[in-house]
Amino acid sequence: MGWKLNKVLIRFPLALLISFLALNFSFCPTYPRMVIHFTYDQNKREVFNKIQSFLDKENFKLLEIAPEDNFLFTDFKEYNWGTGRRFIALSIHVTDKITVTGMGKMDVPVSDLGPKEDLLKIKNFDKLPYSVQKKVFLPLIEDFEKLGFKKLNHWP
Repeated sequence: MGWKLNKVLIRFPLALLISFLALNFSFCPTYPRMVIHFTYDQNKREVFNKIQSFLDKENFKLLEIAPEDNFLFTDFKEYNWGTGRRFIALSIHVTDKITVTGMGKMDVPVSDLGPKEDLLKIKNFDKLPYSVQKKVFLPLIEDFEKLGFKKLNHWP
């Protein structure tokens, strides 16, 4: 009787551990959303104007500007390095905090044969791969901190 009880006590934690590890390895990680929040201690209108002039300086084409709502939306800006093009557009809303949301596009290989223009196609992404985000979206954190804003380290 004692031997059977020991076998059960050993097998149960082992089975539980194997199940837990199988579940951990079965999840596919997703890329993080391209959203950053900042705080500020200035006038809302001054903050909006600072951001607008910064985006002009960085060659973002402003598509929609709503100064009465402190909201703006940019066209896609192209970043080209390595293989393929990457594009990012920004949506910025200034309320009690600054919310910067990025939308992305990038070249995705669709074929190995054929004319060069048919090898890569542009595809829209809500979440660009993290390696691309590090080069085109996350540098905005340092730029906004230079403007005097502080990054919020929490999820909304």
